[in-house]
Amino acid sequence: MIALYLHMSIATYILYVLNYRLYCDLIILKIGDGLMSRSSNNFFRMEMLLLKLIEIGNGEYYGYKIVQQLQELSDDKIKLAEGVMYPILYRLLDKGYIIDEKRLVGKRKTRVYYKLEPKGKEYLNQLYIDYMDINTSIIKIMEAGNE
Repeated sequence: MIALYLHMSIATYILYVLNYRLYCDLIILKIGDGLMSRSSNNFFRMEMLLLKLIEIGNGEYYGYKIVQQLQELSDDKIKLAEGVMYPILYRLLDKGYIIDEKRLVGKRKTRVYYKLEPKGKEYLNQLYIDYMDINTSIIKIMEAGNE
């Protein structure tokens, strides 16, 4: 296993650890190009949780609030560092799945609030379908031979 880590880029390693800690799903890695495989039947994505929380927040959740809600709604089982969350949020912004709005809080502090776009809602629904498909497959495999 350690040898596997030596061949991964740092970004792939972080995504691997993040996905492993969130859910011990089947994770398919593409070693060499530093990317994780992106197919409909591969792995659970953190994007799904962030999009769902942004949807729940309806434009009233900012970065730290998203982290708090994720931890609270998961009964403290999922903890996400803000440094891991923001690159994902920026990618979602770049793809047009969410929009951001800067608001002044107090005299000098600015918070960035996030809102789900219709395109993001479609993407969230597809991620959830993909997740349920892989989860069903994992359960089927785990129950094989237990009849």
